Amino acid sequence: MSTPNFSYYNTIDQIYHAEWSIPKLARLELLRKSIRLMWPNGHPTKMIHVAGTGGKGSTCRFLELGLATMGNAGAYFSPHLFEYRERFSINGEFASREDIIWAWEERVKPHILRLLLENPHHQHTFLESSILIALTLFERYEVAWAAIETHVGGRYDPTRGLDAAVTLLTNVGSDHAALLGHELWQRALDKAGIARPGVPFFTSETKPDALAVVTDVCEHVGAPLHIVDAAQVAAFAARVATLCGEEIPDESLLSATYQKWNATLAITALQQIFPELDEARVLHSFLHARLLGRFWKVEERVYADVAHNVEKLAALAGEIEAKFGDVGKILVLGASRQRVPIEIFPPLAKVAKAIVITGSLYKGQDPRKIREEIAPLIQNTPTLVIADPQEALQTAKSMQAGDDIIILTGSTYMIEQVLNPDPYMRYINSTFGWRMESKSEATGVVQLMLPPSPSPTR
Repeated sequence: MSTPNFSYYNTIDQIYHAEWSIPKLARLELLRKSIRLMWPNGHPTKMIHVAGTGGKGSTCRFLELGLATMGNAGAYFSPHLFEYRERFSINGEFASREDIIWAWEERVKPHILRLLLENPHHQHTFLESSILIALTLFERYEVAWAAIETHVGGRYDPTRGLDAAVTLLTNVGSDHAALLGHELWQRALDKAGIARPGVPFFTSETKPDALAVVTDVCEHVGAPLHIVDAAQVAAFAARVATLCGEEIPDESLLSATYQKWNATLAITALQQIFPELDEARVLHSFLHARLLGRFWKVEERVYADVAHNVEKLAALAGEIEAKFGDVGKILVLGASRQRVPIEIFPPLAKVAKAIVITGSLYKGQDPRKIREEIAPLIQNTPTLVIADPQEALQTAKSMQAGDDIIILTGSTYMIEQVLNPDPYMRYINSTFGWRMESKSEATGVVQLMLPPSPSPTR
């Protein structure tokens, strides 16, 4: 067999699916047009573009904190957990509600209205509008550098419409196979699509098959490739211990072993861009890195983690064992979208003392069907099915004994429905998109079944 040429395979894939790929590429051009119109002299913030199956958000947080040691820095995350404003961060702090109102009302909405009036085909999507809001906030707060997280994949993701000074790929896993391809090389090809000519490309991917794709793509576009390996991660951990000389706080992202890969990737890229970087200062900032929903201690003996795919849940299960050993672990589990429970939950089933399976109003899977599917995994582990996620947590608490801990995971949407303190935001989040999906009976489309309207005391 001849040497694989993945750039050629990408070309053929685009041709075979031209009816799909060309509109995707056209949307990127539409976003670029908006950016040119809103910032005729170019946007003042330099971007670091981050793709990957797991660790994108954490890597963006590490990059943001490292950059903040030298000036104003920002980050754009996707998705959010409780509030839309969590997608936007300046110097480690989420944007305020007032920031979002101002950016939308004064800058972004007027622009996209003008664009649509000029051409009825130029309608920006939710994600494209969000990117414009991020750029607007970065300009307002004079952000010099910002880290931008892809939503899904890379090559066709809306964030690909941005210029980038640096690109990072954390890893290539099995998530979103229906969108990115069922073969590992297909998913690697899509994620490596964030590579740009002459722009440094950093990755902590270690699988040879995926690295072969990344290498080919970078060579084809002329992107200098830098690979972070296990030895560099070990050296990073040693430097943290030596330079910081303090115990890593439990709430720190760095307290999780797998997060050291993300931190190493981030600081490696930063040191290449900024040789003058004060490493000790950056490492101290990393020690205090937090991100909502990442091994989050909600209250005493209750934790939540937004892990939701095979790789993330396996890493979480390993971290649970390392942190808590023989302590009893009660899991509150949910699954969203098209993920296959029998594939994603095996690592967690091995550590569970008891399992409570629950649902989510937004894109949640039927908990009864989840129970049926994972039956071979749970064997004699006590398992309950409770559809309401808040009730599921209360039931799990009633099952606690001694030092037992509770961990909510498997679905970001389920965690949001359990823990969001704002009943109005819970309702808005659970009915996302209802105005577009709900149609009158005259259209022949069935209306959405909406949850009860929120009560301030709920």
